[in-house]
Amino acid sequence: MLKIERREKIKSYLLVNKFANIKELAESMDVSTATIRRTLKELEDDGTVEMSHGGVALKKTGILYEQPYSVRRLSNLDEKQRIAQEAVKHIDFEACAYLDSSATVFQMTKYLKELSSVIVVTNDIAVANALSDIETIDVSVIGGSLRKHYFTLTGFFSETIMKDLFFDIAFMGFDAISMKNGCMITNIEEVQIKRMAIKAAHKAVVMCDHSKFTKEAFINVCGLEDIDLIITGKELDKQIYAQIVDAGVDIILV
Repeated sequence: MLKIERREKIKSYLLVNKFANIKELAESMDVSTATIRRTLKELEDDGTVEMSHGGVALKKTGILYEQPYSVRRLSNLDEKQRIAQEAVKHIDFEACAYLDSSATVFQMTKYLKELSSVIVVTNDIAVANALSDIETIDVSVIGGSLRKHYFTLTGFFSETIMKDLFFDIAFMGFDAISMKNGCMITNIEEVQIKRMAIKAAHKAVVMCDHSKFTKEAFINVCGLEDIDLIITGKELDKQIYAQIVDAGVDIILV
């Protein structure tokens, strides 16, 4: 097993089990405890995990913390898939849809094959790759600078192209959502491209699992008044749901 594979397997294991000891991890990957210790030290040094005398857990910090993409993909996966299935229902025949760079939005690629005569525009090369074999969907990728360790294209070239584009519907993901601070993300590189996508869309749809509504992130992208619809899981706290409804924002629980 390659080192990078071992690192990803450890992160995935901790995502599911929350906590593990070195012996558990070694047995699950059929490697020595010494190998696991070295890998955990690397993950601890780059701020991914927290070590203790009892074992190890994923590190969770403040508003600047951004989960590794592999962790995002697996977090609340069943809920993400339910959200994605609902989102696809909102794409009309012959529509032009923008798919944001988001772990939840990515799940839509599994269900878009059911549609026909749809144009998809995205700044996420993982989304584009997943749709490359679907004959009934035309895919356009907004060029730009690739974010390290992610699949997102941002920057001058992305923003230049986006200026001339318009969409029937845009599906957006965020790191945190609150009544006070709106829709937020942790990295500043994606702020402008997200704002432009929302502005260019006739309808802006937010796709976030319920955990995003109890978090804060570094920078605001837009207010809830800029969003036409929120799709999230039925796990959402009832009080938060009521607040969103009272604010006049359409929301669907799945």
